[in-house]
Amino acid sequence: MSPHARSDRTIRAALWASVVLNTLGVAVLAPLALGREAPLFPVSPSPYLAAQLVFTIALFGGVFAWLALQPRVHRPLVVVAAIGKLGFFALAAVYAATGALPTGAVASAAPDLVLGAVFLAWARGAR
Repeated sequence: MSPHARSDRTIRAALWASVVLNTLGVAVLAPLALGREAPLFPVSPSPYLAAQLVFTIALFGGVFAWLALQPRVHRPLVVVAAIGKLGFFALAAVYAATGALPTGAVASAAPDLVLGAVFLAWARGAR
């Protein structure tokens, strides 16, 4: 298998993993958007803010799926995806460090760190 084919399989697998991860995020947060409790989420935002977060996570998930299905994965969108994933992890780490979130939130965000790193590595090598 050529390095290009391996790279293509890697980015598509990471994109599909992100679809799954974002779908789980939507499932965890959706009750908050409806004014209900979400025992797996460490804070209780207003339903409006939760709905905005659910929308954003779902939107990114849709973009990940769309990218994975394209004949050619668009590098600039993968960079945006990396920024989103790494930013999500960074915010969890900063807010956990300040005590605003339980430290377990960092572990929960670790898959985003890994996927963000994969996205950046792929984007750097994609030509």
